[in-house]
Amino acid sequence: MELFRLLVVVLLLTLFCATLQASEARIQAVLKEPLPVPPLINVLGQEIYDAAMATGRYSYAGNTKCRLCHREFFLGRKKDKHDFALEKVIEMGYGENPRCLTCHATGYGIEGGFTSMKETPRLANVQCEGCHGPGSVHVKRRDAGGFLSGTDRPERIKKMCQSCHTERWDRSFHPSDFEVVYKKYSNPTPK
Repeated sequence: MELFRLLVVVLLLTLFCATLQASEARIQAVLKEPLPVPPLINVLGQEIYDAAMATGRYSYAGNTKCRLCHREFFLGRKKDKHDFALEKVIEMGYGENPRCLTCHATGYGIEGGFTSMKETPRLANVQCEGCHGPGSVHVKRRDAGGFLSGTDRPERIKKMCQSCHTERWDRSFHPSDFEVVYKKYSNPTPK
């Protein structure tokens, strides 16, 4: 019986190490690829993005501003993986890698977005504006709208989700489940 348990432990450790090596090999291969387009530019397109940013009206407010009006949604996300996305990347040793920061920090690669934990810690992880875009206009107007916004432009928000949640990086992601997951996530207090 003891020999059987020992064999099971050895087998599990071997499988675990093989999984880690495969994951590391995948990461190393991607590090050699060109930098990804920031999700915001990917969704809007370069021309619309450039025109909007040239107005000087759009900047990142940080989620402390969002929580003032969207308290229930904000509190409902405090245990969400998005709220810890950058921490996981830092733990893995990729906390300064642009390929990782594009999806794991708010507004990385966008003017006024996350640049580093030292310079812009208030935009660490994937906050509200990580999906909705710079919120300064929305905060000032206190109504629907803004750069990407939300319920008034769900097709853009869905494209933002799909910019980072791909079969390549999110192994639990399945395109056929997207609508169900999106609807669940859109609920202010997810179950």
